[in-house]
Amino acid sequence: MRRFYIEDLSEDASNVFVTGEEFVHISKVLRLRQGTAVVLFNGEGLELTGRLEAVFKDYAVVAVDSATRLVGESRLKTALIVGLVKADKPELIIQKSTELGVTELVFYPADRSVPVADADRAGQRLIRWRRVAIEAAKQCGRSTLPRLSLAPDMSVALNGLDGMLKLQLWESEKDRGLNDVLKEPLSENGVAFLVGPEGGFAEEEVEAARLAGFITVSLGPRILRAETAAIVMLAIIQHRYGDMR
Repeated sequence: MRRFYIEDLSEDASNVFVTGEEFVHISKVLRLRQGTAVVLFNGEGLELTGRLEAVFKDYAVVAVDSATRLVGESRLKTALIVGLVKADKPELIIQKSTELGVTELVFYPADRSVPVADADRAGQRLIRWRRVAIEAAKQCGRSTLPRLSLAPDMSVALNGLDGMLKLQLWESEKDRGLNDVLKEPLSENGVAFLVGPEGGFAEEEVEAARLAGFITVSLGPRILRAETAAIVMLAIIQHRYGDMR
């Protein structure tokens, strides 16, 4: 069934009025007909299944058949913290990590980040990133959007991770691989991953992360791009402890 993001949903709604971009998608892009089964979700865990009742000039009406919660959500809590990367790579990371069930995604300007974390552009970036997450959630069947943020620096980015297993992917780590730290069951608090930008971590950042409780690990003999490392880590952890089979 086609899925549509509607921010303001009520669990006891009998009819939902669809306007704006999602209405255009229904009426102009997909040209859905009356009676078509659709799914509406609010990004906070609520999902309504229903039928397209009518399409008017400026809005569509969906008759609700049932309501469910937390569809497509992994039981594993994951946080991904990434040094700001170039061009459209943040969008790729957001898209794929949303598909892989990430709970929280934080970008921050690392010492070796090329993009400048301009405070005036932060709001625009977050709006664009949220749209990417919404489209990814629509595609993969998630009912909850990951929490997205752009922290002003590394210290702020590493806040709020209490109780989580904290892993920093570092290309200079030669002795400890991922398997070495994933031998025991994870706590219910989940796991946090710290990934550097294209230029990797500065030594001072590695030390700062260590003081914040992060353990440096390697993914093997090949150096992965930042976006590849982030996606690989989430896939591995979801397969091992989450809901990937």
